[in-house]
Amino acid sequence: MNIDTTNTSKLALVGNPNVGKSVIFGLLTGKYVTVSNYPGTTVEVSKGVYKGHDGGIEVIDTPGSNSLIPLSEDEAVARDILLENYDKRIIQVIDAKNLRRGLLITTQIAEMGLPVLLVLNMWDELLDRGMNVDINALQDAVKSPIVKTIATHKVGFRELFNSIPLASVPELQINYGKFIEEGITDITKILNNATVVNDRALAIMLLSHDESLEKKLMVKLPDNSLQEIARIREDVQRHFSNPLSYVISIKRSHFVDSLIEEVTTAVGNKVETRPFTRGIFFFFLVPLAAFFIGYKLISLLMFVISMKWSISEIFDYVIKLSAGGIMSLCFTWYLYKTEFKARRNINEVLGRITMHPLAAFPLLITILWIVYKWVGEFGSGVCVDFLENKIFGSAEIPSDGFDLCIYIPFLKKIYTFTHVNFQGINYYIGLLAQKVISKDNLLYELFLSEQSGLIRVGLTYAIAIVFPIVGFFFLAFGIMEDSGYLPRLAVMVDKIFKRIGLNGKAVLPMVLGLGCDTMATMTTRILNTKKERIIATLLLALAVPCSAQLGVIASVLGSISGIYFAAYALIICSQLLFVGYLSSIILPGAPSDFLMEIPPFRMPKLSNIFIKTFYRVNWFMKEAVPLFVLGTLVLFVATKLGVLSFIERMGKPVILHFLGLPVETTRGFILGFLRRDYGAVSIFKVLEEQGGGHGIDPKQLLVSLVVITLFIPCIANFFVMIKERGTKNAFLMFAFILPYSILIGGLLRIVLRVF
Repeated sequence: MNIDTTNTSKLALVGNPNVGKSVIFGLLTGKYVTVSNYPGTTVEVSKGVYKGHDGGIEVIDTPGSNSLIPLSEDEAVARDILLENYDKRIIQVIDAKNLRRGLLITTQIAEMGLPVLLVLNMWDELLDRGMNVDINALQDAVKSPIVKTIATHKVGFRELFNSIPLASVPELQINYGKFIEEGITDITKILNNATVVNDRALAIMLLSHDESLEKKLMVKLPDNSLQEIARIREDVQRHFSNPLSYVISIKRSHFVDSLIEEVTTAVGNKVETRPFTRGIFFFFLVPLAAFFIGYKLISLLMFVISMKWSISEIFDYVIKLSAGGIMSLCFTWYLYKTEFKARRNINEVLGRITMHPLAAFPLLITILWIVYKWVGEFGSGVCVDFLENKIFGSAEIPSDGFDLCIYIPFLKKIYTFTHVNFQGINYYIGLLAQKVISKDNLLYELFLSEQSGLIRVGLTYAIAIVFPIVGFFFLAFGIMEDSGYLPRLAVMVDKIFKRIGLNGKAVLPMVLGLGCDTMATMTTRILNTKKERIIATLLLALAVPCSAQLGVIASVLGSISGIYFAAYALIICSQLLFVGYLSSIILPGAPSDFLMEIPPFRMPKLSNIFIKTFYRVNWFMKEAVPLFVLGTLVLFVATKLGVLSFIERMGKPVILHFLGLPVETTRGFILGFLRRDYGAVSIFKVLEEQGGGHGIDPKQLLVSLVVITLFIPCIANFFVMIKERGTKNAFLMFAFILPYSILIGGLLRIVLRVF
């Protein structure tokens, strides 16, 4: 990264999650220059260069934080960046409509003594809520420059650029009371300027029992200093029944609340700006959506309960239409009485519906159905088929010429042109290639073998299979994220996830797992504690099928009977909850608090979604493709050494006698270690052949698909597990999942035989 080394000053972007900080970072730097893990952590930090008033200045985009007294690894990294020993100015991005949450961080920056520029972003949403902030009054109180922006529309950025050199230390002083202030004074005497920030801020963090800060100060303070600080903290704690961290937080909150009362005002009733659009939404789109939801719910119900007996198509059609019509009328009447008369706009109505205790769940089912159609059928179906067959499709390898090593069809067209125009060069290169690469040669098997070739399997799997699935899923994920739906979904499932040792934030990797478990395992970094990250990784590897595998299973079981697909879904979900519950009891560690800001429901901006999707896919491909290739190489070596053949022979008795499946399905389970959907297809074909024209045994099919879902993760996901959770934890999970999946399959076989 080319930075002017004569200028040691840096810019640090600080702010709560979901305040538009990354958008402002992109506008300041023009592009992402580097994205790397913060030293000693799994948290990624983006860095770029802002060419402003003082030449090239490095800009650091810190992780979103709700406090600089950290409760998670993300918050600890944000705090540590501010403690680093270099001159810095801070751009704090604040959600203008949630001033309280932002000013809580501002008070902590003021205690650190760092210069800051406050950016009140999403100013338009503040006005939409009928509120206003007196910028002049707030600036007089804080004594730091303040600008208002609308980041997604680049409004206010000229003022932001011009105000960066004016950043100054806020003049906010909070009195925490006699006993805490005495403790702060005593601790500052021990610290003696241990870091570049004010000792008062460090003392407050230490009184709040910031263990990560104590570890950082251990090497900077004299011996027994931390013991003396602990004694001071205990002396202060005796005067309070609540933890000091809670008391300090309450004092800070009261200070911020009194400040907000002085600078915020209501601007009167909101003005209806688009009555025609609002009317169309309430009286046309909403009833149509309600009818569609009702129709789909009844269709799903009938699909599940109907087996092979005959149901009249006319009766079926009438029931669906009636249910959809009734739901449409009821929903329209409810919205008219509660929303339309209250003159709420479209975004407010959608925000309320997505949090409604009844209406939110049918909407969730509809959204998941749309995402599945978009990712599971179009992305992993149409697009993957095109890339596999048209771009990466295997071609017959001829016996002469350079095209010996060309198996990708579109490259053959390029070769045809060069063959005609440059025959001489092509001839000699072809002869050389023919000598080096042939079907009986080790190099051919290493690179082009259909079973374990680095190119034909590793790169094809990463680019032709995973790339379109990840790309389309990140598009859908970006829409849900930017619209404000994901935080609502996290709140909806928080109570369920608490039962399995997680919280609502874990819904993000779980939803991503339906696209690709390898990608989802990487995103478990957002969880606060090591225990939560291990549980989430285990559940992803065990009970969350990727879209490619889920698409195969849904089509296979759906063609047999809806009741079997319902049984499959019930078994997998029950295992996810059961194993998660056991893990939450067995694994040490306390659960973390769940704090998540619920942003307003808003229309996502396509340009932001495409930019996010590009960088996320780019990040995933750089992280994952080497692991796919490495996994394929390991599989190739294992094949050559006879390890896979040995495993196949060892597994045959278990497959045959315990699971009651044909011996030939053993290879399908092994193949699932390379690619999960291939394993499911292979097993289906074996059972189809065993049926001998009499059809597949549905009980055998259900047992095999439950086992292949719960079975060991694909090899790329396993390598990511090693990278993210460590070798020991990854192999412990592997050692648990393998016998557990077979045990559940055997028990399921017994239950099906009895009933």
